[in-house]
This record gives sequence, C-alpha cells and structure tokens, in this order.
Amino acid sequence: GGTLLNQAHLGLAAALGFTELLVRRRPRVLLLTTGDEVLAPGDPAAADGLPPGMIFDANEALLRAGLEEAGVEVLHSYVVRDDPAALLRLLEGHVGSVRAGSGPPEPGCDMVISAGGISAGAFEVVKQALGNAGPQAQMDFVHVAMQPGGPQGLGTFRGVPFLGLPGNPVSAFVSVELFLRPALSALLGAPAPRHRVVAVLEHGMSSPEGKHQIRRGVYAGPEFESAPSVREVGGSSSHLLGSLAQANALIQVPAGVTELQAGAKVEVWLL
Repeated sequence: GGTLLNQAHLGLAAALGFTELLVRRRPRVLLLTTGDEVLAPGDPAAADGLPPGMIFDANEALLRAGLEEAGVEVLHSYVVRDDPAALLRLLEGHVGSVRAGSGPPEPGCDMVISAGGISAGAFEVVKQALGNAGPQAQMDFVHVAMQPGGPQGLGTFRGVPFLGLPGNPVSAFVSVELFLRPALSALLGAPAPRHRVVAVLEHGMSSPEGKHQIRRGVYAGPEFESAPSVREVGGSSSHLLGSLAQANALIQVPAGVTELQAGAKVEVWLL
C-alpha cells in the first residue's frame, strides 16, 4: 500500500526542508474495446451517419475517465475487431518494453484491460484469442453471481495482469468499481476507497435470488432531522448509460435478498 499525497502532505514535506520525495509512478494500462460492430466516435466511417448495425464505442471514454480518476495512466487504447489473430498481434506488440525502430524502448504496460469478448456467445474474441495462446496466456473466464457484471476474465499475458471486463458499458463500469478499484487501493494506496454509507431506500425494490445486485442510485445526504436516503435510477439493465450519468451512488443488494421495502436500510457506495 501507500499514501496518496495531498496538499497537506506536500506542505509538510516543504516545512521539513525536503525538495524531492520518492513516489511510485502511476500504473500503465493498455485499454482494448472489442467488436466488429464498434466504431470510435469521430471515425470517418460514420461521417454520413452511423452505418446500420454499428454502435459508437462508449467503453473507451467511460473506462479511460474512470481509470485516470483512479490514478492509472492509459498508455494506449484501441478498438479491436473480432479477429483473435489480430488481437494476439496487438498484444505481442504492446506487452513488455517495445523498441520503436532504432529509438529507445517505449514503456511497457503494467496491465491490460479489455471490454467485451469474454461471455458465453459462439464467438468471443478475447476468450478465443487468449484461450488458445499457449503458455504466454494464463487466463480464467468465469461467471460471478453479480448483476450487472457477471462475465469476468482474469489472468496474465506474458506475465502482465490481464483483466477482461464484460462489454456492456454499465457492466464494465461496475466491474471496475467492485474489483479493480479496491485492488488498486489495497496494493498501491490509491485511489481512495469509495465512501460507504447506510441510507434509507425511498421505494421498494426486488432482486433476483442468488445474485448480488449493484443498482445505480441518487443519494441524498442527511439534512436537519432527516436520515440519508437513496433512490434507484435505471433498473437492472446493463446498457443504460443515461441512468449511470444521473447516478451519484451504487446501491448494494446482497445475493440473499429478493425484496426490499420502502424505508429499508441499504449499503451505498458514493461515486
């Protein structure tokens, strides 16, 4: 672990006469989003409108912003087509120190994060590429009892940690919040853990049995003679970025809970 330096720490260091401090550099990440149907915003192919069957890539902007807010440097980001061989070539060119021509080696990434291509469909590019990559890839593709964010991939490529996230943007966002941010906090001391509070639910809510639910919510802090409260926005669908944009909190519903009444107390993570 470590301490995330703030202005008070730097002021204290200056008061003690220090001119330099030994710090840990930010982790470097290679960020990949996958799918033949995905276009980056601004792609010339969409100059006359989004072609039929295509969608704009929300994951790159969403995950980049979250990673940078968490103190992670996104070294490179790419949209990867559904071609396992092409994905492997890209990984081989970026994982580890890479020499560009006769110049000095470029910095390698400390972690690879992908979005999409890991689920139970007939063709999942990340699963196919890394499942058949031989000894250079050691990956597990699993399904956790969580919604959204059930499909997950975890392992290494050439010894570098590889985190495979689901492709639905809200699922990818929740996966980072539940798995990656706490790991970074524990290992590096940054980012600061999300503040967790107990709030009163403003309405009833149901949840499927056997799955830990993470619902987007709008949290209102305590006021004079009133307890903190939270209301859900967007339901359980994992593609509703509009409701994620409204949310300032994540409501945690444990796997054993199927019904919550208005007034129930729930754990809330403040975003």
